[in-house]
Amino acid sequence: MFGFARQITIVLLLCIANVGYLSAFNGNVDQFRLNFELPSRSVQCITQDKQGLIWIGTNDWVAYYDGYSLQTLPLPQNVNHGFYKRIYSLQNDTRDRMWIGTPYGAFRYDKRNREIVHFLPNENDINSKSNVIYSIALSPDNQIWLGTRNGIYQYDEPSNKLLLSPLFAHHKTFNEALKSERIAKCIYFDKMGLLWVGTEGNGLVVINTKDRTHRSFHYSLTDSTTISSDFIENIYEDSFGSLWIATADGLCRLRRDDNNFERYNQIGINGLVTDMTEDKTGTLFLATDNGVAIFNKKEQSVEWLKNNPGSENTLLSNDVMSIYKDRSGAIWCGTSKGVCRIERQPRFPLLQNLPESENSLSNNSLIFLQADKAKNQLWIGTANAGIDRYDAATGLFTHYSLSALKLQPGYNQIRTGILLQNGNLLLGTGGGLLEYNTLQNTIYPKIFNPQTELKEIYALLESRNGDIWMGVLDKGLYRYDNKSNKVEEVSLPVEYSGKKDVYTNIKVLFEDSGNNIWIVFYQGGIGRYSPANKTLDLYTQTSTHNGLNDNIVWDIVELPDKMLVFATGSGISFFNLKTKTFEKRKNFNAAINGSVTSILPVWPDYLWLGTEQGIVRISMTGNNIIRFSERDGLQGPLFNYQVAAALPPYLYFGGNNGFNKIDTRIQFDNSFIPWPSVLKIQNDNGSIDVNQLQTENNIPALSLSSRNHLCEIAFSAYSYQNEWRNRYQYKILPKDSVWKWVTFGKNSIMLPSLKSGKYTLMLRGANSDGKWGDAHEVLIIRVKSFWAIVIWSILGAIALFGFLLYLLNKRYPHILKNYQKILSKKKNKVLKNPVKLKEPDEKNQKIVNALIATMETDHLYTNKRLNKAQLAAVLKLTELQLAQILKEYIGKGFADFVNYYRVEAVKEKLKDPKYKDITLMGVADECGFNSKTSFYRVFKEVTGITPADYLEQLKNKR
Repeated sequence: MFGFARQITIVLLLCIANVGYLSAFNGNVDQFRLNFELPSRSVQCITQDKQGLIWIGTNDWVAYYDGYSLQTLPLPQNVNHGFYKRIYSLQNDTRDRMWIGTPYGAFRYDKRNREIVHFLPNENDINSKSNVIYSIALSPDNQIWLGTRNGIYQYDEPSNKLLLSPLFAHHKTFNEALKSERIAKCIYFDKMGLLWVGTEGNGLVVINTKDRTHRSFHYSLTDSTTISSDFIENIYEDSFGSLWIATADGLCRLRRDDNNFERYNQIGINGLVTDMTEDKTGTLFLATDNGVAIFNKKEQSVEWLKNNPGSENTLLSNDVMSIYKDRSGAIWCGTSKGVCRIERQPRFPLLQNLPESENSLSNNSLIFLQADKAKNQLWIGTANAGIDRYDAATGLFTHYSLSALKLQPGYNQIRTGILLQNGNLLLGTGGGLLEYNTLQNTIYPKIFNPQTELKEIYALLESRNGDIWMGVLDKGLYRYDNKSNKVEEVSLPVEYSGKKDVYTNIKVLFEDSGNNIWIVFYQGGIGRYSPANKTLDLYTQTSTHNGLNDNIVWDIVELPDKMLVFATGSGISFFNLKTKTFEKRKNFNAAINGSVTSILPVWPDYLWLGTEQGIVRISMTGNNIIRFSERDGLQGPLFNYQVAAALPPYLYFGGNNGFNKIDTRIQFDNSFIPWPSVLKIQNDNGSIDVNQLQTENNIPALSLSSRNHLCEIAFSAYSYQNEWRNRYQYKILPKDSVWKWVTFGKNSIMLPSLKSGKYTLMLRGANSDGKWGDAHEVLIIRVKSFWAIVIWSILGAIALFGFLLYLLNKRYPHILKNYQKILSKKKNKVLKNPVKLKEPDEKNQKIVNALIATMETDHLYTNKRLNKAQLAAVLKLTELQLAQILKEYIGKGFADFVNYYRVEAVKEKLKDPKYKDITLMGVADECGFNSKTSFYRVFKEVTGITPADYLEQLKNKR
């Protein structure tokens, strides 16, 4: 007796309604960026192995993805027919071996030895229907079971064979009339250990493998409590214990209390359902031939996710053949045109210029944003002499053009803008000040008494007393007295000492709660000016001992706890207004790792930062950080200074491609805790397979020579929800005492030069929402002294050679005599082997040409922060590959290569009459030098003379 009544009844936590409703899915779809590297874009199945790799079975073999790169599994030699390469199923076993079901039997791949073993259920007849493997399942006792076109087989480890199971139909001879009963289209073990078999035309079969009893379920046209169709596509047990059946005619659920079925055709789930999975909320995601149906079981509602040809964030095809949720919670869809992932977390809305729509930005390149919180509006200054007003409540834009006003030259060149206390908008332009009366919709030049000509106004501030402070290019600081209606130059008590171009170039003005005016000097640090005392305190990176971490400052905000935060060229800095001192918080800037252009605080939880590498949300403690990129919907990687504003609960950041709207209420609730491991190791000798390394306490152990400096170690967190936001930190013990950040967007480190000894690489990873896993050992590194290796090798060789020579001389004494004569003839000959640069082959010549073009055509050397990683990324190379190209074919290191072009550019500009009024450091700055010290040093190294001597030579020639 099968004994269903004795089975534990599952209490269903669902309320099934008679009717539902349909709606469109409002989430996002991420099209897999490596679809064109798949063996075929027709994807049949997807799974994940124990390590965390995502395996993708296609119509033309199988590949696996580690979060960064896609690898196609080597094709076995005996698979030479296209049809045999079609993948029907994938299953990982407890030893992390991948089983692959095909029309030509099953293959088993073992990563540890790269071995692929082929299994045929019927070895005597390769054309047997039994050799068509439709489905593979792992039983509760960790046995591999295979559903075929003719019966069910089980893998027997001792014999290393597939054995036919007597528990399901099998035909020794073909019978067309009864063929459906022996086709195991899908097999599935539920949580109670029962084996469920879906057939192709003979309904559903459940087998108790222990007492060998079974029961069948069939479709009945007259009974709505039967299964939806006898053609079963897939079986899935959800987190509540409900068993769901995907059929050729919709979805149904087994009611375990009475063994009847609930159909869902009435709420729109009709036709072919091929696969299903469940997210953490209990929502079912169904793969169909009409898109993805997202079924909310509690509300009995269905959302549809379908292909939209007019959108990039859409299913590639409505023909969805597989759907899978990995351990990190990412939902993968395999379609007839490639892989997609479904994202519940929305991308940030992007507002841009749409040529076909008036209700959009007038221009995508933005100069400033100002928030009118009283009216819930944004004022936007654009690069095309336009002022836009954005109503956050209605989403409507209004445009105002300065060009249409026919003002004097320069007035249509907007430099900055602020919203005044009276509600008017004040614009700093190339021609002077403009005031826009927001009530009367009129714009007019701001005239002072007495009339003072002020042009090129780059910084504006209205202090609490109504005075207007202005930073005028090459003139310095000016103040408009609101009471007297007069403007005056503010004489700053600072010793210029040849830095007048610095202290008269003001970029940012800010008033703190103590009514002090903070002045940002371009590349000259910051000053705190007291209007009452007319005193100035100057702060630079040097004078504050890196408390101010960079002399380039882009923004200033004050927090409610009397803390000033500065956005700098190297991150952020903190100034305590109570103690009047800078506070060093290293964990912040190590995480940010770059220039910050704007700051919007959401007190007391987070700072939101516009940077040169996207937007960063960082907690006030610095422990939680999320970096968002273009893949999150951002307008681009670089956000402009002055282009940030807040209309709670929304924040707005912009750049040269529009602006983003960020809802600060969004919950970033990815709960997956990453456990990264090493993927591969690359050194001078090529790639090292981690799986082939010896282990110590189950940790891979790498042996290196102390002279092996170029060694790149790559790793993965195997967290696939928005995986581009994953972050890593590492330590090399006992060398490192603090955690080091891996550059954002990278998953590898270059191993530093290490002395001989034993080291341990510690690694920890954070998921897309900034949740960190525990630190753990991922690699043991044994470094042996190069000279010790050489000496012992030489001694060993000498000993071996001496022993062989002894044996040889003992048996053939005349050979040694002849050898000594040969040596005496050649002992005065010397081989000359001068060192030359390698001649690049065709492939490397193209890389060299592209490398030179980055300097001579693209002028990347003008980027002061250009590093090896950035240049390698432009050329689509690794840092190791770039270093080898420079060394072998150009004969220079990275720094020497870039500095050569910087020096040549300086020399050319100094010859150009257009630069005769530009200071020497001004020219050097344009060419990529970031300090006077480094410029003078590099110039002399390259040319042999100082810049001053070079200028003198030019004057003599003229």
